[in-house]
Amino acid sequence: MKSNRQRRAEIKAHRLERAARRLAEQRLPAGARPVSGAGLVVADTALLAAHNNTYGLLPTFYVDKAFTCRDCGADEVWTARQQKWWYEVALGNINSTAVRCRACRLARRALSRPA
Repeated sequence: MKSNRQRRAEIKAHRLERAARRLAEQRLPAGARPVSGAGLVVADTALLAAHNNTYGLLPTFYVDKAFTCRDCGADEVWTARQQKWWYEVALGNINSTAVRCRACRLARRALSRPA
């Protein structure tokens, strides 16, 4: 029987492989609309246009993105659903990306809270 830590490591590795595979397959022809699925979520471009001030093109969909945590160096995946929430619900800047894993974000937040 595997421990929770081993299982989480397997899940992270699987997500990283899937994200890398999707980024390689991402080459869509101009004007093509992707179908929502695991690791691929269609963006609400009207909402993005109303709340983002950018000179570049707005995304039409989100894809799982692999990144390395800035603090601890762990390989993580910023899922398409998390990106949709960040950009469309929390109204985060469209040019921002995830740079820290959840554990490091929570630790950083705990340090910045007044006692």
